[in-house]
Amino acid sequence: MFLRKNIEFTIHPDLVNVKEIQPIPTKHCLPDWYKKVPKNDHPKGLTIKSCMPFLDSMTAGYVLPLPQDFYIKWNYYNEELKENDCFFKYGLDGTLDSDKIHEYNLNSSVPQTHSIGQLGGENSFMTKKNGGFNFLKILNPWKIKTPPGYSCLFTSPYYNENDYFDIITGIVDTDKFDFWINFPIVINTGKYPTFEKTFLKGLPYVQVIPFKRDSWKMNVDKIKNDKSVFYSYFSNFMDRYKNMFWTKKSWK
Repeated sequence: MFLRKNIEFTIHPDLVNVKEIQPIPTKHCLPDWYKKVPKNDHPKGLTIKSCMPFLDSMTAGYVLPLPQDFYIKWNYYNEELKENDCFFKYGLDGTLDSDKIHEYNLNSSVPQTHSIGQLGGENSFMTKKNGGFNFLKILNPWKIKTPPGYSCLFTSPYYNENDYFDIITGIVDTDKFDFWINFPIVINTGKYPTFEKTFLKGLPYVQVIPFKRDSWKMNVDKIKNDKSVFYSYFSNFMDRYKNMFWTKKSWK
């Protein structure tokens, strides 16, 4: 038996009961495409629905929903500037006090961005991936706290159906960092070089995966006690990894 670790999400009292933006275990917001995949696809056998490593990555940790509606008009021709431009607008519904926007740590009418210079300049890989524009930053109203010795990996939800943008992945030592963690995003300009779209509050956009910090040392050596013949014998059995090696993970 083991003691369950606690991860704490805290927010301004005005927002704590706004259900659409509350963090939830990732397992509760699996994408529709995955839900529709059958476990068996005979005569071909098991599908990705039976792949436990795939499922573990998709259900690890917790999801932060988008805290506001936000509208993007991306890479359009601005007649006034006589050049291509981007426009962003954030929604403030009637449940929010606009005078407290900074107390909430939510985006105001003035977009928060990182300049292309902060990510290596106009010729950097990241800038080119983002279409040459500055990087939009989504402010996150949740503070996140983990037990001593534990950090969090922040990334876009794995295999999510929203492929318009990804957050810039990062690791934060959330046992020590007692501030808001905000998320710059990169637009998928390869697929969407220009678009106009509103992303609705509540959209899963960040996957939070807590983990224990450890120091590691790498060894490289030849295989010893090769068990490949033994494992190949069991390769004909369905769900062999799940039944022989897999450990169930729990995210409450």
